[in-house]
Amino acid sequence: MKSVDKELPTVGILILNYNGKSWLQPVYESVRNHGYPKVRIYLIDNASSDGSVELTLENYLEVKIIRMPQNLGYCMAYNLAMPYAFADGCDWVIWANNDIRLEPGCLNELVRVGAADPRIGVVGPAFLEWEKDEPNYYMLGNHPNAVPAMRGPGSEPMDVDWVEGSFLMVSRRCAETVGPLDPYLFFYCEETDFCRRARYLGWRVVLAPRSLARHYAGGWSQGSRQNTLRKNWLQTRNYYIYYLANPFQSFSRNMLETAHLFGVKVKEHLNNHSIASIFFETRVLLFILRNLRTVFLKWQRDRAGVQPPMTTPDLQSLKPKILRSHSHYEGSDTLSLNTMRASG
Repeated sequence: MKSVDKELPTVGILILNYNGKSWLQPVYESVRNHGYPKVRIYLIDNASSDGSVELTLENYLEVKIIRMPQNLGYCMAYNLAMPYAFADGCDWVIWANNDIRLEPGCLNELVRVGAADPRIGVVGPAFLEWEKDEPNYYMLGNHPNAVPAMRGPGSEPMDVDWVEGSFLMVSRRCAETVGPLDPYLFFYCEETDFCRRARYLGWRVVLAPRSLARHYAGGWSQGSRQNTLRKNWLQTRNYYIYYLANPFQSFSRNMLETAHLFGVKVKEHLNNHSIASIFFETRVLLFILRNLRTVFLKWQRDRAGVQPPMTTPDLQSLKPKILRSHSHYEGSDTLSLNTMRASG
């Protein structure tokens, strides 16, 4: 290995998967061809039953598999996987959906940006459409000011409130300071919440406009009607939780802004003549109000800078299974979470 490679940080790509076998080959090949010399690939499998693990074991010997005992969503699966990656020597970890493709130089640019300032804790790429070389809906809707920089030479990173959770890079130091993803959210808005907690504790969250990736978006939620309904519920529920738990503001102000948000959403549904959507929005808000104490405790914890738990209380005893040993655990096919923590 060249001496310059030894100085580069090790990046662990944690690919989250639940019955997404058809997506795995493209993302594996994309990572294989990225060109960054110090990368480790992990499949974080949420108890898939479609042969995802078998495909990986048979065809991708370089991929280490962390298999969850059940579907733990986004937050808890990554929370249980990160200690393993850090114990495996990773300086940064990437939370990656399985419906991702990397453009050439994507990882190199993320690492370059992350190394530019020790206060940078989270770095995200810019995204192109899946089939066209144009900025995707996320870039146009959330970071329109970064769109010109995607094509400009020497574009500098841009400080943002949050970056897309389908593919973002977090430093070990940041993760250790901010803590795990909040398991209360389970899926959707979890990366937005993590980025806000990171900024609240003084970390920079930046977008690297010259680092390019593609996200198909909706690969899981389009799998069935049940997945679509689950997605809609979690997105709407977590959106309200995100507003209510803002640690930069008082809880009373958060409640006022949430009420305003609800009014805006209802007005949009009225304009679209969608009575069903109004009922759905109301049902979600009533659920939030019935669980307001839980949301208040989250706001209180985030405001005090206290880390959330790794899992919800009912799942604390769960342990992932580690398939294939690595340099720190020669001769062991499976490891418990406690072993990973102790070795980290």
